[in-house]
Amino acid sequence: MSRFLPLALVAAGLSVPASADPVLDMMRNLSKDGPVYAYEMTYSEADMFATGKIDPSQPEGERIQVTSPAESEWSDDFREGLEEMESETDGDIWCADFAEMVPDKVSALNESDDTVTYAFTPQPEADADGMEKKMMKKLKGTVTLDKSDGSVLAFNMKLPKPYKPAMVAKINSFEMDATCARAPDGRTFVEAFDFKIAGSAMMQSFDEAVSRRITKLLHPVG
Repeated sequence: MSRFLPLALVAAGLSVPASADPVLDMMRNLSKDGPVYAYEMTYSEADMFATGKIDPSQPEGERIQVTSPAESEWSDDFREGLEEMESETDGDIWCADFAEMVPDKVSALNESDDTVTYAFTPQPEADADGMEKKMMKKLKGTVTLDKSDGSVLAFNMKLPKPYKPAMVAKINSFEMDATCARAPDGRTFVEAFDFKIAGSAMMQSFDEAVSRRITKLLHPVG
């Protein structure tokens, strides 16, 4: 099958069924098997910017080493965020996970010699709750794949217009954006992750933005 099929479908304004697209088929067969890596990372939110090292092989409570700022400068929110990150840090930094949210029905957006980008309505992950499932139906997603092996190179989900998940809550804006880089073994990992959400709940407004960057993959661990 021609690797230019997706581009032809763009011109025709047609959707691409997964079974008819070899790049999507490769994405669905991506493996996350391989070593777990320690890595250096930056984290920023509001007025806080931090750098540190993450070693998923260590016991919970010892996985994250913050190199800056000093502990005396940590905010309560940052401290709480660290505790949550500690419990969730398991070395799974792989972009192959995003494939689960790409449905069979997609539309090809653009194509280069090396990559192809698709648009779609994201499908919820298997463990998503009812509220997440309703939210996902309101989002617009895009994924960029490497045409040589189906690896995920970028993934984005965005709320195109305000959404009211409940009578007392409203989400004005939402966006999750990830860009991926190659690990030494060829898998792609989430090198940059940006998350933004703004809205109101129970008559209280909220506006949050979090950015994470893996600045360096270190040696395999575990």
